Amino acid sequence: MNTMRTRMKVILWILLILFIGSMTVGGLVGGADIVNQIFGRVDASTAIAVVNGETISPELFYHQLEHNLEQARIQGIELDDRALNFERDRIINQLIEASLINQEIEQRDIKVTDQEIYFELINNPPQELQTIPDFLTDDVFDEAKYKLALQNPQGDEWRPIENYVRQYLPRQKLFNQIRAGVHISESDVRNEYILQNVEYTVSAIVIRSNRFNQPEFNPTEDDMENYFFLNPDEFRQDQQRVLSYVEWVKSPSVEDTLLAKETAQDILSRLKGGDAFAELANEFSEDPGNSTPEGTGRGGNLGWFGKGQMVAPFEEAAFSAQPGDIVGPVETDFGIHVIQVKDRRIENEEEQLLASHILLKIDMGPTTREKIKNAATQFSFDVEDYGFDQAVERNNNELRKMQPITEQSMFIPPFGYFPEPAKFAFENELGIVSDVIESDQSFTVLRLDSIIAKGTKEYGTVINQIRTTLTTENQMAAVKLLAEKLDSQLLEDKSLFEKAADNDEKVELVGPVSAKLGSSFQKIGRHESIIGALLAAEVGQILPPVEITRAYVIVKLENRENIDEVDWEVKKEVIRKSLLSQRENELLGAWVTELKEKADIVDNRKHYF
Repeated sequence: MNTMRTRMKVILWILLILFIGSMTVGGLVGGADIVNQIFGRVDASTAIAVVNGETISPELFYHQLEHNLEQARIQGIELDDRALNFERDRIINQLIEASLINQEIEQRDIKVTDQEIYFELINNPPQELQTIPDFLTDDVFDEAKYKLALQNPQGDEWRPIENYVRQYLPRQKLFNQIRAGVHISESDVRNEYILQNVEYTVSAIVIRSNRFNQPEFNPTEDDMENYFFLNPDEFRQDQQRVLSYVEWVKSPSVEDTLLAKETAQDILSRLKGGDAFAELANEFSEDPGNSTPEGTGRGGNLGWFGKGQMVAPFEEAAFSAQPGDIVGPVETDFGIHVIQVKDRRIENEEEQLLASHILLKIDMGPTTREKIKNAATQFSFDVEDYGFDQAVERNNNELRKMQPITEQSMFIPPFGYFPEPAKFAFENELGIVSDVIESDQSFTVLRLDSIIAKGTKEYGTVINQIRTTLTTENQMAAVKLLAEKLDSQLLEDKSLFEKAADNDEKVELVGPVSAKLGSSFQKIGRHESIIGALLAAEVGQILPPVEITRAYVIVKLENRENIDEVDWEVKKEVIRKSLLSQRENELLGAWVTELKEKADIVDNRKHYF
């Protein structure tokens, strides 16, 4: 019990973090700020979010974030900017959902009794308690010791644990109420077994829209203009902002290349001194193909290869060597190579080599990075002294335009994941120039050039989109017409199924092809409407036309495996539990989504990160 008391603060924090972090365990948030609520104000410094008037404090958010980051560090994981932003957003969303669920508990007046808490502690001891030495026998949790301590408290050591259980049990009750709406029938379980275990063989008539490419399916100018004016909601756009930028690409320097070549020379010296090539390859090579699941490495082995399979400098050096030779350093776009030629042969009249290599990537060193950053920083100083345009001219930089971005823009060509421009653009006024911003590939300085108002896009910017939409609609209308015609003919004469493709080049006959319904049929794919029809179909039956992605398909069930009734009896309970859990999670997810859509949420995360 002394151990339990001394560890209780740590245990309580861990339990609180777990409580916040799990949808199935619960969430804890702050109370409402009544004054600000009355006057419609939200103080961003005291609330990272407000949910139906109830605040979520920054302290709670940062406790959760620090815990998650510490767990990542313990596992040797360093989060980059993208992963860190993802983790922040995930925690905020969890806290918002937790607040909504707690509010729902209050509205439904869900409470727990002392007897229920005691029952939970007896039957489901929290995992953290199962590691306390007082409850272990031979390093294994001893249920008897645990229950004895629970039944004979020596003070208030159980109070934090009791409070923790008192917090999550109402949520458990709430979720059980919602889950009660899920029912799994015997036919549901049977169909799921069939999806996973029974193979179906089908043939199909497939009519694809790309076969209808005649000019007659192209829309007229009047058609496109009418579509634009009749569908204004389709062309709404959020406010956009346009940035110009100068960038300094982070790339290795000549010095970095020389450093990699010096390392290659050191490796060559060690090889001459008798070190084994395979051991040095496992120690130095940065070729991803050299890694193994066990972490032992492949000794740099490339296997047999012929001419034309490797990049030119590598191939030239390797095929110029004899078995037993070691050549290098050889520079390619991948880095610096040291190559060991092991053997040579003629296979199918083609000369082949068996070789290994050590790849040293040419990475940007810290000195190079600092030089590039300094150039960007000097540009920023010049902007302060001379203005943005003059700084571009004085430094002989290339001024580029970024495509218009919205406040939610995260991926920006050609940068990739780069959320900083959107944050800068929507927090500043026209003409403002940013500090130096670092992305994965460069250092960048931005200027906000213009603002595109929220509203409807200009017709000229969406004309190609409209043309594609209307062309596809025209094509699919023709596809549907042909599919319905064939279906009508097949009702009269099923033997026409195999001949359909002979009479019309727009028709493709696929199959027979076999697959389980839970997977995908070759050239047909996997479509819920087809699966449902096949579950109820008889062998030999031709199904009505079904629309799939830019095509219509008429499926014929050629064969279906018999159900293994013994296997069915063995697996059905496992399938029932899995299906029930899946349906319950789907229902809970949809319920939480509906709560969020109806809630009044003020999200202040942009003020924090």
